[in-house]
Amino acid sequence: MHMKSFFVKFVSFSVVIANAILPIVAYAESPPLSVESAIKAENTRWADAFKRGDYQAIGRLYTENGTLLQPGGKRIIGAAAITKYFTEGYAGKAPDTVTFSNFEFYGNDKVITEVSDSIVRSHDGKLKSRGKQILIFLKQGNMWKLHRDIWNDDGPVQSDDR
Repeated sequence: MHMKSFFVKFVSFSVVIANAILPIVAYAESPPLSVESAIKAENTRWADAFKRGDYQAIGRLYTENGTLLQPGGKRIIGAAAITKYFTEGYAGKAPDTVTFSNFEFYGNDKVITEVSDSIVRSHDGKLKSRGKQILIFLKQGNMWKLHRDIWNDDGPVQSDDR
């Protein structure tokens, strides 16, 4: 009787652990190429809006409660607050440009995590920063929206090797 009780507990525990780990493994898989292409298109939309100084358009790329997790600062929550963050941060300045590269994607057809590098240049092409970012995209209807956006700088700019 004691051995049967142990066996039942062991099997139950194993099922619980398997159910806990399975979703993590599923999210660690690479998404289909069509999803990767769609996310890269969202990155391009973001970069194009940034280059134009169209911070309203940037705000529209985020979910209703999308969040910026900026280095050394407070969370910026919501599309309106994100628009305000960029509008105030770049007030009176010519827009910068940004490029993204070295993409890694994880997820499925509903949630995608992107890990990538970024380079920001001034409007006249001068290197301002290099960094890394993690973005979480959620599928809402037929559109991918940024839900979480965290980034950091690689430190002082050493060179402008293009």
